[in-house]
Amino acid sequence: MVSVEKRIKRGWMKLKVKEIIEETHDTQTLILVNEEEGTRAFDYIAGQYLTFRFDHISEKPVVRSYTMSSSPCQKESIAVTVKSIENGFVSKHLCQDVKVGDVLRARGPIGRFCFNPDSDEKNLVMIAAGSGVTPFISIMREYQNHLGEVGYPSTMGLLVSFRSRNDLICWKDIESFMQHKSIHVMVTLSREESSENQFAFGRINDQLLHKFFQGKYDKTTFMTCGPDAMMNLTKDHLLTNNVEESHIKLESFS
Repeated sequence: MVSVEKRIKRGWMKLKVKEIIEETHDTQTLILVNEEEGTRAFDYIAGQYLTFRFDHISEKPVVRSYTMSSSPCQKESIAVTVKSIENGFVSKHLCQDVKVGDVLRARGPIGRFCFNPDSDEKNLVMIAAGSGVTPFISIMREYQNHLGEVGYPSTMGLLVSFRSRNDLICWKDIESFMQHKSIHVMVTLSREESSENQFAFGRINDQLLHKFFQGKYDKTTFMTCGPDAMMNLTKDHLLTNNVEESHIKLESFS
């Protein structure tokens, strides 16, 4: 049974950067703890996000939201995984300027892009592109050891697209999910063909979705996160295959 903890939304918290993990050439994970307590500052649900406020990197304060890639089962800290994007003022700051020991201001947790055992179907399938995989890393970390138990999904699936092998985010976690008997994972590279069997080739499209789903659409909740074009294509594909709209969840990173 999913444990129900008291989840307290905090005001603007001070989160200290405990560690920085380089995921790829342009993506890194920030491990954050409460500045005063040195441990995790709050309870949350896998898939939720934090809103960060930056007061001193521009003339006016700016805020940006990032989904946590850590999961609630990781008790000592939380993590956000940030991809530096072109013209991304804040993402470049987080990836290039922030150092271990720095303190960031954030509030949360926020969001409903989560698995709900009371209303969602027993099978959970996630479709992502690029950094859109981060909420699914959190969700899969949280549920992988409890699949089939009451209050948890019975199975999980992940279809994720990256540009190349140099752009694989949280790859060690994804490889571990591949070994789980109740988790189906497909990784496709949109700009690099690979001879390795673990990689498909091409962007997420109808053909790739057909291959991944293998005609299995019943008793499933679908979650998709990434560029709007990819999410809209996925939603249209699911609706065409008679999936009820209430069983489709979207989260845009645009």
